[in-house]
Amino acid sequence: MKFLEDDIILYVILQYLLLYISENCDPVNKVYYCDMSAFHDGLEGFKGGNALLPFIKLIDDFDAQYQEIANDDTVFTFLTNKDAPRYKVVRVDLKEPSSWIDVVPESEKDVLESAFAVNGDKMIVCYLSDVKYVIQIRDLKTGSLLHQLPTDIGSVTGISARRRDRTVFIGFTSFLTPGIIYQCNLDSEVPDMKIFREISVPGFNRSEFQVNQVAIFSVCLFLALNSVLISPLDQFKVFCRNSLFLFAGFPVGQRNNLNS
Repeated sequence: MKFLEDDIILYVILQYLLLYISENCDPVNKVYYCDMSAFHDGLEGFKGGNALLPFIKLIDDFDAQYQEIANDDTVFTFLTNKDAPRYKVVRVDLKEPSSWIDVVPESEKDVLESAFAVNGDKMIVCYLSDVKYVIQIRDLKTGSLLHQLPTDIGSVTGISARRRDRTVFIGFTSFLTPGIIYQCNLDSEVPDMKIFREISVPGFNRSEFQVNQVAIFSVCLFLALNSVLISPLDQFKVFCRNSLFLFAGFPVGQRNNLNS
């Protein structure tokens, strides 16, 4: 359950109440927590009174962003950019708040955009890799890679996943489709993905087209090194023949991450 007011976000997670505090649009926030198991009547006992909730400061600096992924007793798993501009998954025990463990270390080149706990002991993570999205299923405890889901070239617009569920829904869009929702079943040994909903465009059959990703600058360099003279217009014609090619860029907030 989430409550939002100005730059303060409250998350109720089983016995803990998490308080996220932000000061602007920068990807940084503080994290406080309150152990509600100490209250006999829970939050109901604070109604009508002036007493303040006894929050404990876990992160009290605006130096990084923290997003809760999972909670097991006093152990919390977070997605963070702390000393990791391309983000990573970390774990901390509230009994030892100064000891943080990397579960999924920062990638050398890919940006970890999101991570969700699902199916009890697993998590689904989404990377932006070479301007396309990669979705993986990993072990929640160890971070080890279990499966990589098959995805076309395009953008993942959202992932709906809950820890108690075995089914994940993935929103996807590309140059060939305005929107597809995939349903991924994690019951089987190999995750099963199928189309749950799709926005259809009358008169357009996307199976008649293909989207290819080509590093044009690499091909031009190859031609130059081999003393092959070819005009920019001819280069464009070569790469666009029989296929659909479009230029894509990075979201503004991620350009610095990818260049670091």
